[in-house]
Amino acid sequence: MADDTATENKFKKAFKGRDADKIIYLYKRFMHEPVANKAHILGQQGATSGTNTRNVQSTATKRGTAKGVGAINQQRTVDVIFDDPANNGKDLYWDLYAAWQKGELIGLWRVDLNTLHGTKPNRKVQAQFSQSYVPNLPNTEALGGIVTSNLQFEVNGVERAINSDENAFELDESDFEDGVLDDLDKYYNWAHPSDIGTENGKTVDNTADDETITVQDTTTGEDVAGPGASKIVNPSNSNTSSSTSSSIGSSTSSDTKPTV
Repeated sequence: MADDTATENKFKKAFKGRDADKIIYLYKRFMHEPVANKAHILGQQGATSGTNTRNVQSTATKRGTAKGVGAINQQRTVDVIFDDPANNGKDLYWDLYAAWQKGELIGLWRVDLNTLHGTKPNRKVQAQFSQSYVPNLPNTEALGGIVTSNLQFEVNGVERAINSDENAFELDESDFEDGVLDDLDKYYNWAHPSDIGTENGKTVDNTADDETITVQDTTTGEDVAGPGASKIVNPSNSNTSSSTSSSIGSSTSSDTKPTV
């Protein structure tokens, strides 16, 4: 038995870091938006950081220094990269500007996608929540670049991350806008030529969520439904396959691009 234990202990667990690219921020203007609204992605995923500090009081004694900690102070910093408002229904810049101008508290969620677990559509992910102010709203308009704002959110009180048992709080998949957990790496959907173009002087995008459309299995060569569809398409019935893909596309809004 001793020999077995010695054998097990000589192997070191491989190191794997926590992926910083999987930390995202969501927000909701809860003092302005209705209860039914879900949280929104805080722009494209720019760099993020945060501070968790407490003031320390030091009192010198003859043999050492006695120290005590004071109140908690927290900030959350997000480099917000603004989407073109023509590409979605919500103008993130003016939303944040209004919250800044009115001195509103906003709900801020720090979501760690490293912890995503469960099966679709009931997945869960750990998230920290704070009510925060936007005290400053700087703009950076680089030549040939995209408008960004490096925003420092000031946490009001203390962020809620763990309960009294030291267990992490979680968001449900239903707390996110549709498709967010799958669309984080997508800038647009796959398209047929007839899905995109111009009409009456406007750019039209009639693409369906590309997780729902028929694709070819690169291992077997068979036509199969995407992971967002409900069943595998019978490759011998091509008419059924096209009709299924068409009906999915026609029932999807033209504004299907991800908002992340």
